[in-house]
This record gives sequence, structure tokens and C-alpha cells, in this order.
Amino acid sequence: MIDYAGIGRVLHRLAGTLVQQYDLSDVLDHLGTEITQILAVNGAGVMLEDEHQHLRLTSTSDRVLQRLEDLQIELQEGPCLLAYQTGEHVIVADIGADERFPRFGSLARDAGMAAVYSFPLRLQDKVVGALNLYRDTPGQFDPEQIEVGQTLADVATAYLVHAEDVQRSAVLNRQLQHALDSRVVIEQAKGFVAARLDTRPDLAFEALRRYARQHGVKLRSVSQDVLERRLSVEAIPFQEVTQHPAGGGGTGHQGP
Repeated sequence: MIDYAGIGRVLHRLAGTLVQQYDLSDVLDHLGTEITQILAVNGAGVMLEDEHQHLRLTSTSDRVLQRLEDLQIELQEGPCLLAYQTGEHVIVADIGADERFPRFGSLARDAGMAAVYSFPLRLQDKVVGALNLYRDTPGQFDPEQIEVGQTLADVATAYLVHAEDVQRSAVLNRQLQHALDSRVVIEQAKGFVAARLDTRPDLAFEALRRYARQHGVKLRSVSQDVLERRLSVEAIPFQEVTQHPAGGGGTGHQGP
């Protein structure tokens, strides 16, 4: 039996959450709670791929399931891993009778679970994790339940993708702000050096840049040191540029 009202709640929350910042673990925990009601299972867990392409437990509804999720990683055996590796859903109607997962099946049965249903988290042609559902009584999922299970896995993927987009955007914003802050500091130092040496700002900038290159430090660091009086202007090698009259490079030979 499927709780269709629960599906509506999940989609409504998804639409509202994606327009704001959120904690991925929190929303996945909440999604797992909703899934247990929608598909009448005892618990749910989500595993995601890390930067080394290894599955890691991200969310689970209780400690028993946390241990079962961890066991699949330790044993390198279980429906979650198979769904992740194949990109297809894995239905284990009776964990005690399924010969594909002998070690995990025995431990899951000892923990009180009888059926496991795993759905891949698919991002275009790449699988980035799996949604795992557990039930304490044996039983198949019919085609409609399988479709709903995969839809809920896709919701988890949407949360993951959006969280990564927000994180990348935040990193880019910090980088842009740092670049702007650096430019302000450099401009201030350039003006300060130009005033102290009574020279043009572009020549002051070249002097600061030359010092930074000679000492292997960033131009912003040199500028900051100048402004905060940790580096004296006199310590900066300054080379005045000799201006030549327009149209000539000194005195040339005059014709008769």
C-alpha cells in the first residue's frame, strides 16, 4: 500500500527547500522518515559516493539500520552495493532465501530484517549512491511500489545535486570577494607608496610587484605589510623611469 499523501508532502518540501540553503543530512533524514510511511517499510538509509568513489553512509533512520548499512561496506556485499554498481533497483523479498548476499543476509536476518529494497541515485549516466529500504517481514514490491521507490531516490539525488551547486556557488562567491578585497588593498598600497615617494601610481605599483616577485610572496601580502607598517616604503626597490621627449629617443644626427 502506498501513502500518496506522503508523496505530495515530499514533493512540496522539495520545492520549498531547493529555494533556500539547507543541511543535506537533515533533509535526507526527514526524507527517510517520510519514505517509511509512504512505502510501509521499517526504515531507510542513504549511501553516497565520496570523492574516492567509495560508498559512505550519509543518513539512516536508526542504529540497527546504520549497522546494516555499514556492514554492506565492510563486507563489500549487499543490495545497496549492487544497486550502486549496476544502476538498477535491487529487490530482495526474502533476505534469508536470497543466495546473492549470504553473509549480509545472515546478519540482516539476525538484526530482525527480512526484506531489503535498494534504488540507485542516478545523475544522468552516473550513479552517485543508493537509497535502501528495510522491512521486518518478507514481501515483494509490486511495479508501482518500485516506481515510487525510484522516484523517491530521484528526490534524494535532487537534494544532493542542489546542495553541491550551492556549495560551488558559495566557493565562487568567496573567491570573487577575496579578489575584490585584494584589489582594494593593492590600490591603497599603491596610492600610499606613490604619495611617499612622490611618484606616479603606476610606478609605485611596479615597485610593489617587483618586490613581491623578488621575495616570492603575493602582491596582496606585500601591500598589506606596507599599509600596516610592517614593511617600510624605503625597503621597496624603486626604479624611476626616464621620460624621453615625444618623437625622439635623445639627440639624433641632423641633416644638412
